[in-house]
Amino acid sequence: MDAAQAGDAGLRHTLDVGLWLIGAAYLVAALVGLPLFGDGAYYYFKLATDVDLLLPNLRVTAVLPQLPAWLAASLGLDAVAVRHAFSLSYQALPWLSLLACWLVVRRRWPALMVFPLLAALANLINFSGVSELLSSLYLTWPLALAMALAPERPWVRAYALAAGPLLLGLHPMAFVPAFALAAGAAVIAWQTPAQRRTWRRLGLWLAGFGALRLLWTLLGANAYERGNLTPGGLAWYLLTETPGQHVLLATVVLAGLLAGWVLWRRARGSHAAPVAAALAALCLLVLAAALAVAAELLFGHGIKLKAALVFVAELGLMTLAFALIRLTAPSAAASSPATSAALPRGPLRWLVAAMMVLILAKSAAWWTATHNLKTVIAATAADCIAFAPETPYGLQWPWMQVIDDWATPMNALAFRPRVPTAAGGVAPVPLLLPYDGCTVLARTGKAHLTSWLVRDFATLEAVFGPLRYPGTDPR
Repeated sequence: MDAAQAGDAGLRHTLDVGLWLIGAAYLVAALVGLPLFGDGAYYYFKLATDVDLLLPNLRVTAVLPQLPAWLAASLGLDAVAVRHAFSLSYQALPWLSLLACWLVVRRRWPALMVFPLLAALANLINFSGVSELLSSLYLTWPLALAMALAPERPWVRAYALAAGPLLLGLHPMAFVPAFALAAGAAVIAWQTPAQRRTWRRLGLWLAGFGALRLLWTLLGANAYERGNLTPGGLAWYLLTETPGQHVLLATVVLAGLLAGWVLWRRARGSHAAPVAAALAALCLLVLAAALAVAAELLFGHGIKLKAALVFVAELGLMTLAFALIRLTAPSAAASSPATSAALPRGPLRWLVAAMMVLILAKSAAWWTATHNLKTVIAATAADCIAFAPETPYGLQWPWMQVIDDWATPMNALAFRPRVPTAAGGVAPVPLLLPYDGCTVLARTGKAHLTSWLVRDFATLEAVFGPLRYPGTDPR
């Protein structure tokens, strides 16, 4: 076994173990219900109360990860079981995408895994567990690597066929990865005469769905989507917030560029030891930035639904990985498992560790917040709790910021405390309703969890368990 083969064997072992450790961290995040942050609470609430798939802004593909929770609700399982099915499904998406990338590159060029790892790490800046924008990247990463490495495989062509309509129904910006994949198909057609006809057609197929998505975005954007195009909305939607997040995103991009340079030089037989050493040092800095972001999150800073600049960085890393494969030795990359260029194992270990730090820190912040929310509800003697930006005080502690938003009334039900009674049952607990919701509930019997989301008291009690009714219970 030569040095390159030995290096690849070491990388395979490191990542075989690392991917399962990352999977275990995602499992922890699912068990504490992290995907119920923000919009996820609304997606879950609709499934639990209405046994209904949510079609957010006509994004048809978005219903696919909801199917396990919908099935659980359809079978009559309780709200906690539905919550776990929902969380497991959504937390499986980023991990399954990483696993698929690993299965694509593991035998042929394991060092390429540095790029999807860096991209997945950058994704963790975002808190949204149900984002269709991020789902478009989970879908696209394994396909981009498979197209570059094995365009002759029938399953890769089938994947490309399926990706077009799936991207069409995902997100207004999904035309960008669709066009990127179409451009990759054109490169393959140009480089590989034997595959030219097939990939030319697939490129047109992907470009066609990208054009449809772009047209839909331009002509069919709703008020919510247009609101993100204002200067203030665009800045909030695009940018990272805290010093740790800025450094993490910058070091991820720089590490991707250095990794590309190392792999390029080694694939061409050139000396790359100084650059490889710099990459190892930079990946340590990535880990340090991840630790800083973790500390910020635990103290309630930088908790952001989405920073779309991550989307731009990920597409750049994906383009770099594709170009590296096709420019080094496209014919060998497509057919021979011998194509290889090793990275030191150290940088990959630091990236795995950084991912675990961020996933577990987000999980700890969320568990702490939901646990304290349950404590506030269980300790309240009132029949209903008024929720506003200033009240209840318990939600203003730094470690409660992650749950202190418009979705809190839904999360108060999703994570309701189970207070046992002397008879062995479950005691009723108060609802948490925004502003004058308690008064409205007492008068009408309807709970206004948000300005647009209204449910009968009896429906909520049937789904989530015994609840206190403010005033005289009409039953």
